[in-house]
Formats: sequence, structure tokens, C-alpha cells
Amino acid sequence: TNQPISEEVLVNHDHQLKFVHKFPKELNPKMWTEMAQDICKRLGKKPDDFDHFFITQLNFNSINETMDNLGVCREKAHMVMDKYGYTGSACIPMALEDAKASGKLKRGDLLMFIGSGGGLAFAAAAVQY
Repeated sequence: TNQPISEEVLVNHDHQLKFVHKFPKELNPKMWTEMAQDICKRLGKKPDDFDHFFITQLNFNSINETMDNLGVCREKAHMVMDKYGYTGSACIPMALEDAKASGKLKRGDLLMFIGSGGGLAFAAAAVQY
């Protein structure tokens, strides 16, 4: 709820964004895997047909678990959180730009974008570069 700023509000950090519920750590890899599999099914592709995966840069373990679930080598998931930390909704385009700048992307590559955010918002897309 919105409250006037007071010393108590500041001490309790009630002026900052808080998640009301703690989500289980398995949730992102489970949902990311399901979304990737759904896209593959709809496109008639296998996960390994994709050249690169750009996944919400929340933590390395969740991304690696997703890649393992898909049976795809972890190196196909470009990660930048070691350079920038968690950057919220900017993390996927930042990873894409970093992969491009490092010469990893080629015209015609098949890319998978998988994102999630607070409030259980999930999205995924396939793009041919």
C-alpha cells in the first residue's frame, strides 16, 4: 500500500519494491523450459536447432538448469550478469548486444529469447537473425 514517508516506513524498507510471495527457485527453469519446448513444437524445431539462447539474467544456475533440461550445451546461453549484475528488463537486450559485439552472431542464426519478471510474467520468442 502507498504510505506517507516516515521513519518507520524507511526503517522497514516499505518505500521499496518488495515481492509479497517468495517464488520457488525451480519456477524459472521449469517455466523457461516449457516455453522453449512449446516454441520448438510450434516451429517444428528441436532446442538444439537454436544457435543462441538469451534468457533473463537472474542467476547462472537457473539458466544452466534450463539448458540442461533442454539438452542443449550451456555455451549457447549467452550470459552477461558476470559483467553487469542483474539489470532487470534490460538484461536480454544487453546480452544480445554483447553477443553481437563479441562476434558470436551470424546472419541466419536462430535465436531464442526467454524472459521472466516480477509478478510471474513470462514471455518467449524465436527470431531468425
